[in-house]
Amino acid sequence: MLNIFSKRSMNYWKIKLLVFFSVVGPGIITGTADNDAGGVATYSIVGAHFGYQMLWILILITVMLYVTQEMGMRLGVVTGKGLGDLIREKFDLRLAVGMMIIVFFVNFSNILANVAGIAAVADIYHIPRLMFVPIFTIMVWFIIVRGSFNFVQNIFLTSCVLFFCYIVNGFMAKPDVPAMIHGSFVPTLQLNKEYIFTATALIGTTLTVWGQFFVQSYFVDKGIDKKKIRHARLDVFFGALWTDIGSYFIIISAAATIFVKGIRINSAVDAAQALGPLLGPVAKHLFAWGLLNASLLGVSIISMGTAYALTEVLGTERKVNSSFKDAPLFYSIIGLCLFVSTIMVLFPKMPVIFVLTASQALNTVLLPIIFIVVLKLINDKKLMGQYINGPVSNIIAWITIVSFTLISAAMVCLMFF
Repeated sequence: MLNIFSKRSMNYWKIKLLVFFSVVGPGIITGTADNDAGGVATYSIVGAHFGYQMLWILILITVMLYVTQEMGMRLGVVTGKGLGDLIREKFDLRLAVGMMIIVFFVNFSNILANVAGIAAVADIYHIPRLMFVPIFTIMVWFIIVRGSFNFVQNIFLTSCVLFFCYIVNGFMAKPDVPAMIHGSFVPTLQLNKEYIFTATALIGTTLTVWGQFFVQSYFVDKGIDKKKIRHARLDVFFGALWTDIGSYFIIISAAATIFVKGIRINSAVDAAQALGPLLGPVAKHLFAWGLLNASLLGVSIISMGTAYALTEVLGTERKVNSSFKDAPLFYSIIGLCLFVSTIMVLFPKMPVIFVLTASQALNTVLLPIIFIVVLKLINDKKLMGQYINGPVSNIIAWITIVSFTLISAAMVCLMFF
């Protein structure tokens, strides 16, 4: 009798596990892609300049990221439509088009930052950018265009696993454990410009416009139905958790090595170069390979998210399983973003810094608006039925929106004043 019960129990969990793995992907990929080249640079600077003091902010980021992306997932799974589709249908078309123009510029600047991350790896190894960068951007476009949905997703999931490079680096750095625990659970605030700007950058590099569009569209593209929404929610949770585990170890790597030596850095390249003498060449290589992996994942996901958003508003075909002939605009947008950003990185006189700075200001202004739009849609009973937000979810969502709006206002003020 006991054996029968054990077999039934085992079969039950096997089925549960198989269902979860059939759903897993969009949440983990979107979350991990938040740790792109810009994110790696930001986390390195946080650890190098402030040690362990900002680790507690990552807990807040994890909650905010999960809440916002879970709503995006639920919208996609229940309606079977991307965020761009719903904005076009539920709001004024002129508003939707105007919003998409800003979304395109913000997303493109993030693509540019990740292509610049690929170039940074070339600089670390003293390889000519002209030879190094185009190889990878062409490879990204070819994989997305020629690969099936499952093939592309498996490439992305493999890339997510490679973020273990930063975890290994964190252990190699031998951090001050008591200081690390204190920084993780005891909030520390400094009322000076550098601290506030860096803290807001830390949050702003994880909560992104492109991420909100991508997570919803990717769940739709994967074809997840409402029966699997609990498993999809788990996928989003693991994605938010995994991305901030990676962020955590990047920060403690820099805190345990660069901060204690009093070294100032301005980029991920500086961090990699500093880790070499402090921890040995292995650390430098792990950091550089992690940066390349983060840049490639970021440029792939953000370019796809941009193509999803624009084609949804225009109402055209945009599935990854479609051929170029069936979805020419979708793949052309991805190709254009990769081509232009590659050209800009190869010619240093291009105003890359201006584009990145301006996009951060636009991102901080636009993202609260996107969150409010998502919240309005998720509470539309006619659209969502029984899957609307409950009171607790709405309270958490509004706290997230208000908090990020205040953070956004602080960042914009610091940028211009």
